[in-house]
Amino acid sequence: MSLPVERIKEFMKKEAANTGTITHDFGHIRRVADGAVWFVKILGGDEHEQQLAYIAGLLHDIVRPADENICHAKASAERSRKVLTDFRLRKEDIDHIVEAIYNHRLPAKWKSPLHQSIYLADKIFEQMGAYLVFRRLVYVAESATYKGMPMEKAINEHFARRMERIKKGDFPARFSKLVGYQWKWMVDAQEALKKGEEWTWDIARVSYENGRTHGMSLEELIFAFEPSHPESAKVKKEAVDYLEGKKFKEFEGLV
Repeated sequence: MSLPVERIKEFMKKEAANTGTITHDFGHIRRVADGAVWFVKILGGDEHEQQLAYIAGLLHDIVRPADENICHAKASAERSRKVLTDFRLRKEDIDHIVEAIYNHRLPAKWKSPLHQSIYLADKIFEQMGAYLVFRRLVYVAESATYKGMPMEKAINEHFARRMERIKKGDFPARFSKLVGYQWKWMVDAQEALKKGEEWTWDIARVSYENGRTHGMSLEELIFAFEPSHPESAKVKKEAVDYLEGKKFKEFEGLV
């Protein structure tokens, strides 16, 4: 049975157009879908699993309020089951996709390459790395969790909160080098923000303001950002290379 991948993709483009958060727009959705396929390939999954991973990536944030206190993974899994039933996928395929979506927020006892692919793609590629510096700073301004909180306090609290949630030991040992590489960008930015280093606050002010106004998409913001310091220029280049798909060959060498 052929899978309606393109129809689901078009469906999600329309769904994502109505999201209230630019950090979870179709750009994020597409990158997680592509990343999930990459991880399934690395882990030895077959072509069918790769297609299921792509669909799971497309649907993983179909319900995504900008609120840290709501389990969007559970809500997205429940909505995805209804959507996939409407698209008439086999029950077995639906179950595998829904399971991957349900477990993409926190580590689980992984059953297959497909099962862990959304978690790995979302956490290693979209929740770490230089790109994440911009994304996290935009999200703080969008999130209901930090509404009314001063910018600096909200940013530092959010970074600390996310660092507590994601731990290096949560990932398979074979990805330890990749995680370490991506992790360093995140930790260095957090430490620099806490120290008040101007280059990080240069990024923070621009990103936070865009998260508040939604003047540009996250990708547009990163491409348009004008670094005023060598360190912020490094962060931008790394983020742009990731967005343009130039990092994956290097990532392969870390696995």
